Amino acid sequence: MSKKKQKVEFRYYEMPNNEIVLALLGESWIRNYSEGIECLHFHNYIEIGYCYYGMGSLIFENESLRSGPNMFSIVPPNWPHRASSDQGTKSYWEWLYLDIEQYLKNVYKDDSLFVQGILKKIYRRPLLLHAKEHPALDNIILNIIREMRNKDIYYRESVKGYIHAFIVELLRLDDKEEQKAKIIKQTSRISDALDYVRENYREEIKIRQLAHACNMSESHFRRVFLESMNMKPIEYINLIRIQKACELIKKTQISMEDVAYKVGFTTVSTFNRNFKKLVGISPYKWKQSAENFEGKLLNYKISAQKGWQ
Repeated sequence: MSKKKQKVEFRYYEMPNNEIVLALLGESWIRNYSEGIECLHFHNYIEIGYCYYGMGSLIFENESLRSGPNMFSIVPPNWPHRASSDQGTKSYWEWLYLDIEQYLKNVYKDDSLFVQGILKKIYRRPLLLHAKEHPALDNIILNIIREMRNKDIYYRESVKGYIHAFIVELLRLDDKEEQKAKIIKQTSRISDALDYVRENYREEIKIRQLAHACNMSESHFRRVFLESMNMKPIEYINLIRIQKACELIKKTQISMEDVAYKVGFTTVSTFNRNFKKLVGISPYKWKQSAENFEGKLLNYKISAQKGWQ
């Protein structure tokens, strides 16, 4: 049986004269957002919702996200959605509608392509974010709400500045998400090689073996690995071996020679050289230091070299 298509309605808002923000503020927006609302809707402007209290959900066509206090939503124009409160409860939201397109056209009058590029990025998807995780955006939104509530002298000029900052933060967020997705996509291509190293670090490992595990030529694998991990394959192999060596040093009383061989190094001198390169001190000094109980320095180096800091 095919899924019944959900009804969607268009809610048109008219921007007040000489304004680029329509603000729906005040206690009238304390309500149960589920009562009497059965369909999704969309707007002609980008919508910002700020939740002060009350649990519920923000619902889209194919997704439902839990919402709560100190969270804010950013929904592009023409994107079907609706807010919903948990059964028997009320939520307090305030709403802003921004004419970002008109603002950008006023600022970049001679560069319509640039304006369209910005709009394409910030209208790419809806967002539901927490103030704690995005303090810059949170501060900007609350300042726009404050200006629109008080409407002190020069509030329009102040709001324009905050809107510009809002656009910049959205662009930065979009770039970060793109970079994160790129890293995940690249890393997934070499995940079999990473697994192979973790399982076989004690043995001699050839780069062609790792390339074969990922169904790549050796030259292509080397290039993809460097792009994904910000290090060469041999550097990653040594990194895993030194990490395992640290675990052995902490947990056992075996000699450094045995540690070296158990983690895959063929000579003690090679082990000592790689250990000092990654950790900063010799394995003997590291064993005697209090720092080795947490291994913070090594973990930091691993994280930083992966680009996952």
